[in-house]
Amino acid sequence: NNPKVDASISTMKCVSRPIVLWIVVLAICLAIRISLGGLGESICAILLIAATSIRFLFGRKANETNFGAKAALSAATLAPDGVDDAPKAGILCLQFNAKAKKRNDGWSTIPDVERSVVEDNSAPTKKRTSAAAAVTRSAYLDNVKVFLTGLVVTHHVNCAFGGCGTNLDSWYLIVGFGRNDPFARFLQTFSMLDQSFFMPLFFFISAYFVPSSYAKKGWYEFRQGRKKRILLPALFTLLFTTPACIAWGGYVAGVEELAYVPVPGVAWFLFWLLLFNWMYVTITPGVEELERNKLPGTIPRLLCGILICGFALFPFILMTPRSLAFMPVSVGSVTCDFLMFYLGVQVKKNGWLESDLSNQMDIHPVLLLFFVITESAGMAFLLPMMEENIYVVLGLVLLSGVFCLDMSLLVLVTFQKYLNVETSMTKFFARAAYGVYLFHPLVVTGMTALYISICNQLGLAGIDPVTHGSEIDEGAPVRTESDAKYIVGWVLVNLASHNLVWPLAYGLTRLPVLKSIL
Repeated sequence: NNPKVDASISTMKCVSRPIVLWIVVLAICLAIRISLGGLGESICAILLIAATSIRFLFGRKANETNFGAKAALSAATLAPDGVDDAPKAGILCLQFNAKAKKRNDGWSTIPDVERSVVEDNSAPTKKRTSAAAAVTRSAYLDNVKVFLTGLVVTHHVNCAFGGCGTNLDSWYLIVGFGRNDPFARFLQTFSMLDQSFFMPLFFFISAYFVPSSYAKKGWYEFRQGRKKRILLPALFTLLFTTPACIAWGGYVAGVEELAYVPVPGVAWFLFWLLLFNWMYVTITPGVEELERNKLPGTIPRLLCGILICGFALFPFILMTPRSLAFMPVSVGSVTCDFLMFYLGVQVKKNGWLESDLSNQMDIHPVLLLFFVITESAGMAFLLPMMEENIYVVLGLVLLSGVFCLDMSLLVLVTFQKYLNVETSMTKFFARAAYGVYLFHPLVVTGMTALYISICNQLGLAGIDPVTHGSEIDEGAPVRTESDAKYIVGWVLVNLASHNLVWPLAYGLTRLPVLKSIL
């Protein structure tokens, strides 16, 4: 009759069923994707979009049960240190009231609905005279998201200039397709390195805010927030933004028959984020350990990088080439995204971001930087040899898995230590970041089209824009010498895209309806 043992057994029973169900569902979808190829990809994408849309659009307001289990986060893990009114470990599988108290989340940045705010309860009886006195901002998390959003924009400019390989579906309008000159290899290396960590880190930061949001709001308000901030923008991108980019790219590239093609585009991240949120609320146990765990050391991190972000990812790269329900399948995807979302939840529960990360690490940050530089150099060395044999691909994937975790940790440590600041400029970028993520495809495609038009007006030969559906001359010689017009074009399109999309996105946040969504 040990209460702790009974609590553990009850918790396992409570969460085992939804875990098994999710594993079965994901396994079935993966089997469909592998066995049916392109058709299977379409089926999986439709299932993902339909299931997440239905789940977050509709539902009962009062006492709505979760899929497979009633689950919520124990207040013990969210209470500040020293607060002793948290529920004890014997409470099992709590169902939070759907009428949980609303709170003003303020303005968030991509990709979640929560601000990076930690409540200050050190003096609960003292009258606070301003909002600044009521919260302690973790401004560096907003700054990290701004940095990652900027990387996404530049990454897609890389794709527009042939930096994402020989896949015509990699971007909506591509110039210099199929080049193999030094500048093209630089873009490909740049794209591989940022793709290895930036989307997993987005999932990590999103997951960090999920436990507190779900615990404070309950399922109904939690669902309403996700519907407004994530689902509606995802559906708009699916139905309008991406088809417009495809049609625009096809028109500039000279595609004879333009068609309306509703695909998620950059919104793949939002649909998968909704799925991860759904999974969280169905398998989160009601019992949480009162004692917080220490930040894992270097050896566990390396093992997770090799095994989960490396070996576990490798079969997906071989069997689901290019995408899985529109999630790009490459280094830093699938298993990396699952792991980083899970780690984001664990970081929140254990409070690792509430104190200096560098003091919790078992190695000096300079040594971590050395690891990251060594890993990135190894990846850059292996990339040109990928087509030689499968073992080179495996080595690259394993190295990228370790790089994903090390680089993510380095970014968090650096921003926490040196960029935990909030100024009028950082507020501007943080406020605009979500809109930049959603609308930058239109801007990058437009700036690329403008660059092509200028080159044509100047009589510069060899631009040859292509897009999905373009006919490629397989016998054409591969360009191996750098061409200045591509280097200049990449710089100009980068600068123009950033200088246009950030003010545009910020302006949209000032509009009456959009300011509560973006």
